[in-house]
Amino acid sequence: MKEFLTVLTLLCFASACRKEPVKNDINQSAVQYSTAAIHATESAYWDSVFTRYGNGWTGGDVAASYKLPDGRSLWLWGDSFLDTVYANRQRPVVGFIHNQLTTTNNSGGKFTTYYGGTKRNPLPYFQASGDDFYWPCFTFMSNNNANTYVFLDRVVTFGNGAFDFKVTGVDIAVLNYPDLSVKKIIPFTRDTVVNWSGDAFESSDGFVYLFGVESTKYNKFVHVARTSKANPLDVVYWNGSAWTTNADSSVRVLGGVSQGFSFFQYKGKQYFLSQENLLGPNIYIWNAASPVGPFTKKRLVYTTPQKVGSFKVWTYNAKAHPELSVGDSLLVGYCTNAQTTNGLYKNADTYRPYFVWATNWQ
Repeated sequence: MKEFLTVLTLLCFASACRKEPVKNDINQSAVQYSTAAIHATESAYWDSVFTRYGNGWTGGDVAASYKLPDGRSLWLWGDSFLDTVYANRQRPVVGFIHNQLTTTNNSGGKFTTYYGGTKRNPLPYFQASGDDFYWPCFTFMSNNNANTYVFLDRVVTFGNGAFDFKVTGVDIAVLNYPDLSVKKIIPFTRDTVVNWSGDAFESSDGFVYLFGVESTKYNKFVHVARTSKANPLDVVYWNGSAWTTNADSSVRVLGGVSQGFSFFQYKGKQYFLSQENLLGPNIYIWNAASPVGPFTKKRLVYTTPQKVGSFKVWTYNAKAHPELSVGDSLLVGYCTNAQTTNGLYKNADTYRPYFVWATNWQ
């Protein structure tokens, strides 16, 4: 979870509570929201994919997806629950880990959970040294598809409050493909002004563009770097007019964003999607002339509900899922987290992603 830290709580071993029907439920939801130009419809189907009961993942945030070469979608999760959710949607106090992975097929089926340890005593899939831990951020493939790179926030806590944590740097997990076993974890950055964990974009020009976040007291700003799929440590930074090896010369290209967001291409055009900063409920989309901008035509996609059942929630880290989108309808997800510990235990649906279909967004 990128905006705040969850309290220790549990998780269930996930098997879906539904059959494998249509993945396109664009017209099946009863609740719809219209903005000036964009129409957003709750995705009852994709919400059901992440309504888990046991046998794997049962709750988590980040919820970034990536289309692997074999057609599976790889989902990245930060603080997560793994164990059991009861029929009344309450969960016991076991099974909390700081990260894990899942894979699905295009319809959300074949849901497979990757974690360390055992079912009885689970451990994070990515293990950090000392008291630090990892939150996965984004992923891309090596140029020969032999490795999957996962960028990881390295996190340390300094208190018991929801926001008593600090990101001390970014590391890269190198996974073997296709079994996704961890080959090694290598350092990327340490204690920089820009946290290079916003998103990645694999471009047709042969580069991978890395999006970082500079945080101030009241705002967050996007910075851009680029690297190669052959060597993700070979990085140059955008200084406003050219690419340079000097990380300190990196400039802001967009403000008012969240810690996690999406830069993506759809039908030949590029876009940037983000929730507003400071846990705001509004999700916006911009047209992008290039990975470094300019970014234009900012428009509202959706305003997230601030309650799940009777519990107040934070919403954050909105992401686009273009590889799961259908026609001109864009699948957009966002994370929720209960504002109280009681909410996490009493209603498992307070800590999980939710999805909407956006139309007329291009």
